[in-house]
Amino acid sequence: MKKILLIIPYFGEWPPWFDAHMVSIKNNPSIDWLCPTDCAVPKNHPENIKFLKIDLKTLNKKVNRVVDCDVPLIPRKFCELKPAYAHIFSKEVEGYDFWGFCDMDIIWGDIRNFMNTDILSKYDIISSRKEAISGHFSLFKNSNKLNTLYRKIPNYQALFEHPKLQRTDEKVFTKSLKENSEFKLLSLKICWNSILCNQEHGIDSHQEYYLDKWRWQEGKLINNITQEEVMYLHFINWKRTMRYSEVCYKDDPQRFYISFNGMHYQLHTSAQKMWRNFANVFYGYYMKEKRRKQKLKFKSLLKRVKRKLNNT
Repeated sequence: MKKILLIIPYFGEWPPWFDAHMVSIKNNPSIDWLCPTDCAVPKNHPENIKFLKIDLKTLNKKVNRVVDCDVPLIPRKFCELKPAYAHIFSKEVEGYDFWGFCDMDIIWGDIRNFMNTDILSKYDIISSRKEAISGHFSLFKNSNKLNTLYRKIPNYQALFEHPKLQRTDEKVFTKSLKENSEFKLLSLKICWNSILCNQEHGIDSHQEYYLDKWRWQEGKLINNITQEEVMYLHFINWKRTMRYSEVCYKDDPQRFYISFNGMHYQLHTSAQKMWRNFANVFYGYYMKEKRRKQKLKFKSLLKRVKRKLNNT
């Protein structure tokens, strides 16, 4: 069996759903996680996750030394560095066949059910997104060629040093793999044929504010409506609404449900779900997104009008 290490730095305070996250890690015993962090290490945690206690300032110095530039390291900026993780944590990835990066706003299903021996034997890079590198789950063969691949990204140092997020891990890395001549010369075998996590309207991760949409049960992540199994749930747009979690790691739960506002053991009533569906029509995620985009268009229009008036 190919050995896999997923790297996930996390700084600040553990999120409300962290126990549920650990439960899903525990149920993938053949895969390891490395979590560099300044958070308190939980007294009870899975054996297959290693917490590397380190403060942000110390890690920043190490990062700068390895990637040869001055990175303004804040928690959000870790997304920029994901392609360099194996180089930064070179000692920790020793002995693994694959290393990868992922996110904390995830509940894992049965990873090996999707990352089987056949796939791991055929490809150098595996992504959970279609035709793109996924910042929430991508695997790379553990080799010097792939561990230092980020250095071939055009102007990678400028991207790493930029104070704002440049989306190097997904947008820039994907473009380099598809278009850059240096990358093409490497003849890398990439598997990015389908979306392996939750999706809606053909887009991964983003979803409406649902109640009881997802069920984690005995190591599997299942859509409660379609009964479809996915490799993991990435609730990126539920992070701000995810206010509570009843799931406690030490209780070793075998089933729990995931809603937009929390993780729980009991299903909501039909009336509660009906009200939520009604509320989504006016205040749901997609309605909020529609208003946000309209607001941006209006602001852009005002700027164009002002420029024309100033030029007259």
